[in-house]
Amino acid sequence: MEEKSDQIDWGIAIDRHRRWLSTVVHSRLADHQAAEDVLQEVALAAITQRSRPDDPTKIAPWLYRIALRKVINHHRSTGRRKKLLAGAADAGKGSEFSESPCPGEWLLKMESDSEVATAIQKLSSQDRQILLLKYTEGWGYQELAEHLGISIKTVEYRLLKARKALRAKLSTYYS
Repeated sequence: MEEKSDQIDWGIAIDRHRRWLSTVVHSRLADHQAAEDVLQEVALAAITQRSRPDDPTKIAPWLYRIALRKVINHHRSTGRRKKLLAGAADAGKGSEFSESPCPGEWLLKMESDSEVATAIQKLSSQDRQILLLKYTEGWGYQELAEHLGISIKTVEYRLLKARKALRAKLSTYYS
């Protein structure tokens, strides 16, 4: 069993899956730097773990589970830090677009983009993740099912549910 696992070049395997793993992690973490840190933790965990999959088709779901665990651990440590630093949250939020030189169409586009981004952030992490993988990475149902370790029917259901949730969030802006 270990012979097959030794034949897999884990550096190449992790690089091959990095882009979609990045989308998964970034969809669950608002902070870009934190997401990059978590991705490094995922790669380190994948390389250092003793029990790795022997079958190359099982690498994607295995990496996905590692990524989810690392994201959960990040959320837990961030929560503990926030409790210690009560009141420091949202210090960086502000209006970076307040001095726009040409407000017309640009302002309408920025408002629309902001509303969509806000609606996406309000979705559950699972809904946000599957929508981003489908529409930013251009993945098909088969690819989503393989990488997430779920059936195509489950992918169809999750996408349907996520689209409905997004429409509901956006209906408050466009009704």
